[in-house]
Amino acid sequence: MFESTGALADSLRSVIARELERMGVGEYRVDIREGPDWGHVFVITVRASASEALRANLELQRRLPGVPIVVKWTGATDVTDEELVERVLEIAEAGGFRARAPPGFDAVQAVREVREDRWRI
Repeated sequence: MFESTGALADSLRSVIARELERMGVGEYRVDIREGPDWGHVFVITVRASASEALRANLELQRRLPGVPIVVKWTGATDVTDEELVERVLEIAEAGGFRARAPPGFDAVQAVREVREDRWRI
């Protein structure tokens, strides 16, 4: 995480935290990452199952379209690979993002690799 993320990013972090609390999300952490293609990306780690985290991610993207939000979970992966891909596409659409992948990209494998590098709250 960067020391100074800027006033707008800090304000959005506060909005996201408020929305998470309204949704009843228990433990969470909001980090801001800087991406070369996306600018500020809000990475939220929740102590929840995959289905709960994906539901929160979808709701956040509906409330904050155009803001790149990624939600990670520390609980059980209680969705199938197919459900995961469908939900990720739904989240991208709700945020106004086009899902693009290079030829041969395996979304399920990419998620597995990220899951192996879980964050701790």
